[in-house]
This record gives sequence, C-alpha cells and structure tokens, in this order.
Amino acid sequence: MIYFHSPKIQKSFITKNYLCNMNFLLSILSIIFDYIIRLKNIVFDYEILKSNSYSIPIICVGNLSLGGTGKTPHVILLIEILKKDYHVAVLSRGYKRKSRGFKYVKSHDKARDTGDEPLLIKQLYNNITVAVEKNRNKGVKKIITDFPETDVIILDDGFQHRKIKAGLNILLTSFWNPFFKDKLFPLGKLRENKNGKNRADIVIITKCPNNINSNYKRELITLLSLLKNQKAYTSNINYQKIFSLNSENELNNLSLYSITLVTGIAETNSIIKYLKNNIYTHIKFGDHHNYDLNDIKKIISIYKQDSNSKKIILTTKKDAVKLNEFKNEFKSINIYVINIEVKIDNNEQFTKQILNYVKKNRREHSFS
Repeated sequence: MIYFHSPKIQKSFITKNYLCNMNFLLSILSIIFDYIIRLKNIVFDYEILKSNSYSIPIICVGNLSLGGTGKTPHVILLIEILKKDYHVAVLSRGYKRKSRGFKYVKSHDKARDTGDEPLLIKQLYNNITVAVEKNRNKGVKKIITDFPETDVIILDDGFQHRKIKAGLNILLTSFWNPFFKDKLFPLGKLRENKNGKNRADIVIITKCPNNINSNYKRELITLLSLLKNQKAYTSNINYQKIFSLNSENELNNLSLYSITLVTGIAETNSIIKYLKNNIYTHIKFGDHHNYDLNDIKKIISIYKQDSNSKKIILTTKKDAVKLNEFKNEFKSINIYVINIEVKIDNNEQFTKQILNYVKKNRREHSFS
C-alpha cells in the first residue's frame, strides 16, 4: 500500500493514475474504431460492396477530421470557379437539421430545417440548386431527375461516403491541426486512418497564416506524403467587409472597437489571430450550434458588461444565418458579421484542374 505525506501529492498521484487509465481506454477504443473503418474501406476498395458512379461530374469536398478544415468556404470557391459556364448543384447532409429526408434549400428557410452551411450557400447563390440528403446516392439521383440541365454536383463533406464514387476528390486539412499530426478518434479528431488521404485527387492545407513563407509551405506539403498522381495546394483566409446584421452599415476600422466575439464553428484560431487584442470576450459555442432565446440573452448580457463606449458583437457568416432569426432581440445592439474569402496558392493551376475535370466529364446531353 502507498502512503502519502501530503494531500497534494496524493491528489496528484490519483489524477495521473486516472489520466493514464483514461488514455489507455481511449487507445483501445481508437484501435477498435480503426479496425471498423479499415474493414469498411477494404470492402469498397476490393469492390465487395460497389460504389455508384454517375455520368455527371461529381466533385467531393471533405476531410479526414471531425471538422474545422473550412469545407464551406472551399465549396464557395468551387462555385465561383464553375458558376459562369456551368449549371452547379450542391448536395450536403445538412448537419444538425431537424428535418428528415431529401429537401431543396430555399433562401428563406430556417437553418434548423436545412443546416447552417447549405442555407448560407443558398443565400449567397440563390440561382444554383442546393439540396440536403443524408443518402448521397438518393440525393444525386433526385437532382439529376429534377434538374437534368445540371452540369456538375459538389458533394459537401462526402469523403467518407464510399457508396458514391466522386470523379474528383478534394481533401482538406487544417494548417493548425494537419492530419499527419492528429490521432484517430477518440484520442484525436481523425474519423479515419491517415491512409484515407490516398483516395484524394487534390489535398489542400487550409487556413495557412498569410505571413508563412513558401519554403515552410513546401515542407508541409512534403509531410503529406502524397502519391505521384495527387496534387497539393495551400490556401489562406482573407477577411473581407464587416457588415451589420440589422442594417446596411459597414465597419471600416475594426481596431477602434471592443469586440464580443460569438462563434459556433469548429476552429477559431484564424479569426482570433486576425482580431488580435480587440477581443473583449469570446463566447464560443459548439460547431453548428442552433441558437435559442436563452443563448441570445446570454450573449447580450455579456456584451452589455463591456464598459467600452465603442463596442460591437462580431460573428461569422455561418453563425449569422442562425442569429438572423433573432433580429428583434438584437434591434438595439451593434452586431456585425465578418465575411471571409479563401485564396488558393497557385490559383491559376487549381482553377485549370477543376475546369478541365468538369469539361472532360460533362454529359453530352447537358444544357449549356
């Protein structure tokens, strides 16, 4: 039996022992999870189970992690590349939506019925088809039937959906937590083994700081250990105009304001570093959080505690599509939304690769 002369030593010993046991348990669960995912991939790799292919170009945007890689901004980038010459459709699961089954997203929908990201995309691009459906094969077939003029479908977060075979797989991994430094769930945030990256045609290291040099980026790309047929890019976030949730007003000089930052996104390193010392407090909710009235009261209460005369609430566009439902509560509050844009290094080559894929695989009977 071990006797402790100090309660602090005893507490430290118990804590360390507890952490060791938890780490061991998580390691076992991670190994079991790994075997399950490997088995799933094997049955598709050896065509024991078939993946459905389609005559229409399908671009899948996904990741190996549980979130935080910037899928939606990169989907928006693809829309910008394709919308001029092609009829684009976006198919998403609609994560955390309350509705079930297939649904076409309308710009006036509520985020709780569609998911926040599909609604954001629809509000930005009202003239393209945006749909949500957990069963991706069912969703693709429905879109092709209802809109035969569709030239290309973008699958938002479809990398692990092996029942459907995309023609071009784009894998995203965050600069702040790249998959080669991560561990499998529940020890880390990976939802499948790192070897899953071999299914990708393109790998993008996202959210790179603007001030890192090209040599360091090349080192990161080397650490991806890609195959010869795979192409790697890096991307960074550029923060754009800041506009009011309640009016047409824009802010030109954010540094003059004390900021109550409100986020419901997976990764906040980039925005925190951008805002630097202007943050009064950060109210952080879980990714895809569906706000309710109690949340709004909490946000306003914390905001009002800031004694600075020049103060605002600042949130993301992804959160704004949900907070917009509470405009009446925010009527007398200075609440603003920050817009972002993704920039790809070697953007010309990336654009050419995307356009060449769609042009080569476009259905002959599609409408121009």
